[in-house]
Amino acid sequence: MDNPQRRTNGNNDAPSNDIFRQGGSTFPKYPRIIPFLGLLNAVLLITAVVIGVNCAKVKEGSLHISNPAVTQLFSELDYLQSNHSDVIEAEEEAKKALESAINNHKEVKVKIEQLKTVNDGYQKQMQALQMEKANLKSNISTLEESCGGCLPGWALFNSSCYFFSYTESSTVKKNWHESREDCIRRGSDLVVIDNQKEQKYVSNMVQNMKTTSNIWENGFWIGITDMENEGTWVWINNVTEVEQRYWMDGEPNNSGKVGEHCGVTVHSTFNPWKTRYDGKCDFQQLHWICEM
Repeated sequence: MDNPQRRTNGNNDAPSNDIFRQGGSTFPKYPRIIPFLGLLNAVLLITAVVIGVNCAKVKEGSLHISNPAVTQLFSELDYLQSNHSDVIEAEEEAKKALESAINNHKEVKVKIEQLKTVNDGYQKQMQALQMEKANLKSNISTLEESCGGCLPGWALFNSSCYFFSYTESSTVKKNWHESREDCIRRGSDLVVIDNQKEQKYVSNMVQNMKTTSNIWENGFWIGITDMENEGTWVWINNVTEVEQRYWMDGEPNNSGKVGEHCGVTVHSTFNPWKTRYDGKCDFQQLHWICEM
């Protein structure tokens, strides 16, 4: 016979369990929990989706940060990028300007060298002029010291200075043209005898200047000629001689085939007024007289 307590316990076995079996399946004791868990899962899923969407938006929005300092930084970056081409262009222009300045510097340098050469030439000319100035001052001093006199080798008579070639060399003789060239080279010309005192002075001066006993060879060339017009005797100062009393008797006679067209003066012991004859300008070699 069964124990009633055991049977009672046996009847109470089923309700005392958390789960029970039905048709081979296991079910919880509280059937309302299952829908609640499903709803909770759905909420969690929705929440996860929302969070994911928001994360994506945040990630996308991170490229558009609204912080003022960062916004200004991006603005400045955009400004620098927009001006980058201008900077490059300015750099190219600066390079061209530099090259132009270098070329101009080279040209200026060449011009400076040219001006330096010209300046050196001017300096040399200035030095030469300074030397010439010093020489002129020296000559002026010499002339001032000898004022009223004549240069060495020249003889003073009245207001003129006379050079007798015999005093420089008793052997050197020239034709009329060469004699005149020598006078011009000395700053004078062949003598022009235009008054009695000068005629007598010249005659007396050549008295002791003789190289031979032949009177015709002891003459001195003077500045009178009839080369332009035969018989018309003209002094080198373009004054035509009117009276012929200073000619020797029978002179001028234009003797010879080539003619005699230049005046010669000699010393005359007998008559100091008869001291002149006409000689061969190109062929005759005589001394000469210059007047300054």
